[in-house]
Amino acid sequence: MLMAPVTGTAAATAATRPTTHVAKDEPKVARSAHGVTVSVPASSDAPGYTLDVATAELALTTRRAGKTVLATASGDTGALRFTAADGTWQHATGVTGWTWKDGVLTVTADSTLDSATVEARITPRADRYQLDWDVHGGTPKQLSLAYDLSSAGHWYGHGEAETPQGGPGVNQPWPLDAGEVDHKTFGPASYNMIDPFWYTARSTGLRVDTGNVMDVALNKGKDGLGTFTIDSPDTYKATVFVESTPLAVYRDYTGIVGKPLQSDAPYEQFAKPLWNSWAQFYTKVDQEKLLDYATDLHDNGLDGHTIQLDDKWESNYGNLTWDPKTFPDPKGLSKKIHDMGFDFGIWVTLWINLDSDNYQYAVDHDYLLKDAKDTSKPCEVTWWNGQAGIIDLANSDAKAWYEGNLKKLMDTYDIDGLKFDTRFFDEKCAPREGHQATDYQKLGTQLADEFDLQGAGIRVHWNRTAHEAGFVTRQVDKGTGWDSLRASATQNLAISTIGYPFVESDMIGGSGGQPAPSKDVLVRWAQSASLMPLMYASTSPVGTFDTTTGQKVDYDQETVDLYRQSIRTHEKLAPYIWDQVQSTLKTGDPIMRPLFFDFPKDAASYTVTDEWMLGPAVLAAPKLSTGATRSVHLPPGTWYDVNQGTVIRGPRTLKGYAAPLGVTPAFVNLKAKGAGKAVKALKRDDAPAASVLISPDAPSTDSGTPFEVTTEVTNWSTRTLRNAKAALDVPDGWSAEATTGPTAAKSLRNGATLTTTWTVTPADDARWGSHDLTGTATYNAYNGSQKVSGTVQTQVKAAPGSVQEPYLTADTTSGGAQYAQGGDQFAIWAGGQDLSGWKDEKGLVYRDDAAGETATVQAQLVSQSSTSPVGKAGIALANDLTAPEKGGYAVLVMTQSYGLEFMTDSDGDGRLDTWAGGGSTYHPAYLRLTRDGAAYTAYASRDGETWSQVGTAQVPSATGTGDAGMVASAANVNYPGENIEAVFSGFSVTS
Repeated sequence: MLMAPVTGTAAATAATRPTTHVAKDEPKVARSAHGVTVSVPASSDAPGYTLDVATAELALTTRRAGKTVLATASGDTGALRFTAADGTWQHATGVTGWTWKDGVLTVTADSTLDSATVEARITPRADRYQLDWDVHGGTPKQLSLAYDLSSAGHWYGHGEAETPQGGPGVNQPWPLDAGEVDHKTFGPASYNMIDPFWYTARSTGLRVDTGNVMDVALNKGKDGLGTFTIDSPDTYKATVFVESTPLAVYRDYTGIVGKPLQSDAPYEQFAKPLWNSWAQFYTKVDQEKLLDYATDLHDNGLDGHTIQLDDKWESNYGNLTWDPKTFPDPKGLSKKIHDMGFDFGIWVTLWINLDSDNYQYAVDHDYLLKDAKDTSKPCEVTWWNGQAGIIDLANSDAKAWYEGNLKKLMDTYDIDGLKFDTRFFDEKCAPREGHQATDYQKLGTQLADEFDLQGAGIRVHWNRTAHEAGFVTRQVDKGTGWDSLRASATQNLAISTIGYPFVESDMIGGSGGQPAPSKDVLVRWAQSASLMPLMYASTSPVGTFDTTTGQKVDYDQETVDLYRQSIRTHEKLAPYIWDQVQSTLKTGDPIMRPLFFDFPKDAASYTVTDEWMLGPAVLAAPKLSTGATRSVHLPPGTWYDVNQGTVIRGPRTLKGYAAPLGVTPAFVNLKAKGAGKAVKALKRDDAPAASVLISPDAPSTDSGTPFEVTTEVTNWSTRTLRNAKAALDVPDGWSAEATTGPTAAKSLRNGATLTTTWTVTPADDARWGSHDLTGTATYNAYNGSQKVSGTVQTQVKAAPGSVQEPYLTADTTSGGAQYAQGGDQFAIWAGGQDLSGWKDEKGLVYRDDAAGETATVQAQLVSQSSTSPVGKAGIALANDLTAPEKGGYAVLVMTQSYGLEFMTDSDGDGRLDTWAGGGSTYHPAYLRLTRDGAAYTAYASRDGETWSQVGTAQVPSATGTGDAGMVASAANVNYPGENIEAVFSGFSVTS
């Protein structure tokens, strides 16, 4: 332990040689000319990190393994910012001193406001650091943290985001920095489902600990900044998490705020939809319409657990009595709904309109929240149904009165559950004495927990009670178009990854008062919801009303059939979903989550907006836009396509995947827990009954060297298969012998696998490169004899050896290049700093004096592999390839990552000084160089038939007959010691 505090000033730091203060296995502090660095060592469950505190102008940069993973903003924006009394933005500037004592780094700094200074206290821990800071003097109004968004990669979290593009109703950017977030009233009383938590693609996270309203902006105006402003001058308290994966950051966060201790919704509410009347009728509802609605659903086999009557059943808002004109017999209504097999529920609110019967009673008994500006009178708020007061749940008498009215209503009319709507608090109101605004989320949670919420859940957030209650979370009202459907998916990802795992979309088809959804939107929304934890429905696929015109909208029979199919899919998936509910109660992990939570090393997953994991086994990829095809990204793994019955190896992007209206793309990770249940639930009836899986998915060997593969024939159907037989087809000249396990089974029951291990021996002269191995299975199913297959590619590797006459080799690297030849195939293994104008280092296989003054050199570059993205392999011409300074030098190469390069020596000094090329890298690449005297032209082709010109150049030093060959350079100047492997075939020189 440190025996005394370590201190420094900006002047002292600049004049002092770097010094490190070490405490074993604990954070260390080092100082240098530019700042102070806190180093936190790695541990068994944390990666470790460094935090650099710049002293010239206070800024914070977090690094993991030497790479920046989070950095505050710089320049005029400032990192630690505040508004002065006149409303102008100010920020911390130069550090004036620092102290390291008892594990806390305290930093003081000047600011752009002469009368104000900033003090920050940083407390590092293994996987996070606490950042608390204050402004002294200057009478600040707001405190704010600002970050450079790009420093952390992409940003996620937040919850339902207000955006200039219409969020959260019709827009929810994913990642957040892909759009713009401008959320000015981001606080605990918000109707939006939000938490002050954000996490990033580089596995950092930010939690702001406040009960005040915030103004949060991410990439507002495309400025690349994240600003997190608290509307208070009090101490700014934040936690920055530094982990190895985004999921670990999420777990750190829920470790602070809590995870569900129970599921408020029982199994049936996860298994079947809730049907709510809102989007079907909005406020134009009555008893007859609701009964017709329920009857149509029942008669068309559109299953559900509840019919829930939404807004406009009351005589007035807050009365909790029926409107006798529109609902003359609510008791009879309830009975008829129950007789159809549904539960019955109603919509309620704590907001009492000023003209209702109950308002004056509530005022007289002091049951309403008080006005924040004048606590002698009730708080009046404006909402979509008029002016209202809000019942004060912190008043035990008010709560008891309201609960009593609810329970009396439910008992009298056989009402099974409730949908609570609106908020439990408003910023215009004053909390009851002894309470804070944040307490009302907890009080609302406790109230709602006494009733069956029927899968409609409740919109509470920001506090531990909300996290632990385990409520279903429904989204804010959506529009009825494609943009809203897409937002419903990304918004669920946002909500579930801030700690509310039991999510559902808004009512299927939307509920935001727009024209009725089209057939395609309604069906696609139902398909999407079928692959979420719960289904929340309203618009009937039998027919609905267009609220903008009042006209009836009829859907066709296909709409009904496909909607019913989605409900059935969800019901079959319910046992798997319920398993995920139980898992979440143990871990707190979200059920519906982004792909990168399960596959953090898969870079492509971080920007996928229309796919998600449902538990560990199901990848949902529903079609969320017009058209009948889509691209599907599959992360690493072994995936079962539930629509086509095939097994696919990831990572892979399926372009143009067929998704007509009746198809919902979904894939099962066969190695994940729950895969069997998921396949059983999702496999289409018309998909093959069995599949073939070959392991490993990318075997490799040498020519003539035996290796083993295993085939697994699995029965995914609900019936037993008869006479199942496995076979392995190999290339001509190869052999495959079953060495372990049977190759046939008289019967193969549901879920059973026929496993066979094969010894495969390639031909002695097998060509290098990829060769198909195809596993097949034949079996007798209920519909006759069937055959399925699966294929993997085996890589036959080249091994260093020698080349045969007339070929020669040369090495201009630091030594160690190796070569091989097998028939018309060649391989080069070489180092080399670069193959370009400044450095010419390469391995070379060539023919001496083979290219005349008019010549064509051509080869197929089969493959190349180098650590350096600019590793190069291709073909070359020169008067003498072992001495390029003798003139006539040109190369055409493919780089590892940046496409083609055609380079020539224009002045005969042996240096490549002209360049053409670019584009993407591809293999195999067919390369061609032509010479016509001093004119050289380069071509490339993907198939060896259609050629594109790369470039042309004059090489005046080309004379007589010259050399032609194949070259490779690791271009390892930034990757010392790394080599390249390049494989060629079909090299030819014609003159």
